[in-house]
Amino acid sequence: MNRMLVALPAAMTLASCAGLGQESLLISEQQEVELGAEFHSQLLAEMPEYTGDPAVAAWVTAIGQSIVPSTDRPDLAYHFTVLDVEDINAFAVLGGYVYVTRGLLMSASTGAEVAAVIAHELGHISARHGVQALETYVIAEGLSELLGQGDLGQVVSGAVQVGAGLAYSQDQERESDQLGVQYAFDAGYNPWGLVHFFQYLQTLEGGADPATDPVSSVFSDLGELFSTHPPTNERIQNVKEQLGQIGVGEDEQGLAWEGGDATATDIAGILAGGR
Repeated sequence: MNRMLVALPAAMTLASCAGLGQESLLISEQQEVELGAEFHSQLLAEMPEYTGDPAVAAWVTAIGQSIVPSTDRPDLAYHFTVLDVEDINAFAVLGGYVYVTRGLLMSASTGAEVAAVIAHELGHISARHGVQALETYVIAEGLSELLGQGDLGQVVSGAVQVGAGLAYSQDQERESDQLGVQYAFDAGYNPWGLVHFFQYLQTLEGGADPATDPVSSVFSDLGELFSTHPPTNERIQNVKEQLGQIGVGEDEQGLAWEGGDATATDIAGILAGGR
């Protein structure tokens, strides 16, 4: 199984800047949806979508859609896409678009791990991090008039090209971890899946702490799951503390470790077989 890590371009690390419940000052929800669709189109021009066995995309979508009702924006139309790249990564853009890579799916041990990662990305959308990031960029570049004229393609093209202001802050990542744990739990998945996935990432890091030893960390320049994130050991501790507050044990009965019509092992097998 190929676990090779390749960095997504910095410009593909999309979003930043708001707290849950903060209202957009410039971009309406309708514009957010239209901008998300434009981002989606431009992103797929840069990164290939997985078009092999349809069971893979169906499994990811089933897990994602099962979490949506537990989010803070359940009425938004969500889209879940599998990217045919070996990077172990996931990210979200404004308007309800969530992406996971083939490399991540081949690395996950359980469906609960995938569910927790997707729930984290849904946290970014609920907190409107991407909306606030794009607003910051538009205001800084003096492009507000383009939004008013509906020239969304030009706005998105510029944002993707320069990547200005489109990285998550560490506080936003902490917020999305917290939201993701709650969303996964409310949807019936065992949120310890997020701890397990972070622990796997930590084994790949080789014990390096990105906060103090960024040069030796293999994650120092990776995309959304890793770029600008708090150190993995801190994220693990934060999630464990939250799980303790919720009162969820690792072997909690009644919480699912798998989702959809297959297991994570089944999906990894499909992908490893090249189908």
